[in-house]
Amino acid sequence: MRVSVVIPNYNKEKTIRACLTAVYAQTHEPAEVVVVDDASTDRSREIVGEFDCVLVAFPTNRGVSAARNAGAARAGGELLFFVDSDIALAPDALANAVRILRAHPECGVVQGIYDLRPLFEDGPVESYKTLFEHFWRRGADGVSSSTMFALTAVPRRVFELVGGFDEGLRDAEDVEFGTRLPAAYEIRTSALVVGRHDDVDRLWPYLSELFRRALTYADAVVLARWAARPGTDGSASPAARPDGTRAPHRVDLGAVAGLTSSAGLVATLPLALLSPWLLALPLTLLTVWLTADRALLGFARRERGPGFLVFAAVMRFLTHLTEFVGLTVGVLRALARRSGPGRVRPVALESRR
Repeated sequence: MRVSVVIPNYNKEKTIRACLTAVYAQTHEPAEVVVVDDASTDRSREIVGEFDCVLVAFPTNRGVSAARNAGAARAGGELLFFVDSDIALAPDALANAVRILRAHPECGVVQGIYDLRPLFEDGPVESYKTLFEHFWRRGADGVSSSTMFALTAVPRRVFELVGGFDEGLRDAEDVEFGTRLPAAYEIRTSALVVGRHDDVDRLWPYLSELFRRALTYADAVVLARWAARPGTDGSASPAARPDGTRAPHRVDLGAVAGLTSSAGLVATLPLALLSPWLLALPLTLLTVWLTADRALLGFARRERGPGFLVFAAVMRFLTHLTEFVGLTVGVLRALARRSGPGRVRPVALESRR
């Protein structure tokens, strides 16, 4: 199976060399490597020039969706493997993705997980983010209900059938892609497809990224759960809809409990100033939050020790609050826009055979 590796890049001079080195060290040799540089202002293009790969250079920044679409259009392999430029794949990542697709002909997407170790150790914020991403993705091992495209293999015919990525989206575009994948195709997450990720390493950029993704997610995914479609009843069942489209992916009740309990805790804590008895409400919500996140916090303690557990708990609480605010604002904004023109849909792909 001819595999084309597609790498979107924007100002990743720190990691692009490690990314490309890992791609060229794969046990399943890629037929070609296509790097789409999204108008970087650092040394990224110079570093890419050190490798025998195809470089597609955008004159202006267009976003990761446009970069991935352009890379897919330029690539010629029957299998497209998308990997972000801040990830270094394990040597057997491509081979394992190919093997899974061959073993499961009904599979339309094979997506990998992050290694527990970051690509570069840059501090506790990155350590928490990497630990959480590893825990969450590893827990999704097997048939999944949503798509993630940091390190993901898609047969070209499936990618073209879906229509590529929505170039109107710069966040949550990978999740939105999965909402248009026909239900006849499985989505599989595999712990055998692994990459080391250089993640965000400062608190404010981390929270800002969460907020932006939550805004987009609210419009592209959350409200889409209730979007009326001919012949459907709005059910959240993972089964196919009567019209053959994919039903919305399952709600993570643990995440919902964590989001709502953390926000409720902050909202109700001032009640304790009115009466000590009212402290029972925020304490109850604290218990709900700890219960919802007990598996992740236990994993943090086992992997990094009790000291890191305290830091991870604070980070998780801030994560929930930020996502709650972002989702709330995103839903309200999306509802206000619903009477206006529809948003941009994916552009047609001009693929090279």
